[in-house]
Amino acid sequence: MTSGTPQQDERAHAANEGGRTTVSVALASFNGARFIDEQLASLAAQTRPPDQLVVSDDASDDDTCERVERFGESVPFEVQLVRNSERARTTMNFERAISRCDRDIVFFSDQDDVWRPEKIERMVAHFDAHPGTGGLFCNGGVVDDDRRPLGYDLWRSQGFHPGEQRMVHRGDAALVFLRHVVAAGNTFAFRGRYLPLLLPFPRLRSVHDAWVAFMVAAVSDFDIMDEDLVEYRLHEENQFGLALLDVRAQIEKARLQISERAFDHAVQLFGEVSRRLDAHPEYVVDPALRRHIEAKVTHSRVRDEMPHGFFARLGPIVREATRGHYTHYGYGVKSLLQDLFLR
Repeated sequence: MTSGTPQQDERAHAANEGGRTTVSVALASFNGARFIDEQLASLAAQTRPPDQLVVSDDASDDDTCERVERFGESVPFEVQLVRNSERARTTMNFERAISRCDRDIVFFSDQDDVWRPEKIERMVAHFDAHPGTGGLFCNGGVVDDDRRPLGYDLWRSQGFHPGEQRMVHRGDAALVFLRHVVAAGNTFAFRGRYLPLLLPFPRLRSVHDAWVAFMVAAVSDFDIMDEDLVEYRLHEENQFGLALLDVRAQIEKARLQISERAFDHAVQLFGEVSRRLDAHPEYVVDPALRRHIEAKVTHSRVRDEMPHGFFARLGPIVREATRGHYTHYGYGVKSLLQDLFLR
């Protein structure tokens, strides 16, 4: 398994010449004036501050950039602000941020959350203790606009259950991510030496955390920390994201998946995963995982092309269930019922 290109290794060595693991934070902003001050303050309050903060702003029309500039004048670490004149949306905005990160460990940051003071210190210590770990994500508490706890955590809201947590611990994070990527960007960090593999991002919607998490898990060890190191703020602009959903809301979300062709999106995403891995033979990938990726693409294509007629769907559904694809690459019985009754 490679450690990255010679140029990337040289940059990492220069950043780490004192023997201390260095940290970049990549933050994507857009009209974030309402909450970004609290997130920036939580970065400044870290028990182990970052060495570099790169903020890529997606053509905000409020004073987000001015707030970032004022913050940069008040802290001892490097702050870069990238002002984009035209909207690129989330995925490309994060790509622009991490492409300027040049330290050992890269953290993703949203603009509306708050980090616990010990987040960077605890996660960097884990990387230092586990040199083979390429990616790591923590848990976090879900809070409302005013940071009042809502009584559940991110892992619960994402359906990241103990069985999947055990899979990650035994080295099967990539297989979990084939079902669903539970490494939410605001909880995630990875080694900067993987940037040559990760960039550029696929030109797909809202894919930055899924892409980075899966690619890193495909070529390196990947760990989790069951510690609440982030306050994930649930507000009116993201409430359909990581809220706990009742049965009616789950059905609504399942219908939305179908109408937005989420399974075609998976075909494109994991097809791009295969192409990128093919283009980087210096990374060793388990042949069994390559077969799982191909099966995920096939399963997603079958689901995207599922016939509208109830009886016409029975054949493909039974075949996919018999092969175990709903279990390996979806939500098991829930996904089967989605195809059976919600088309």
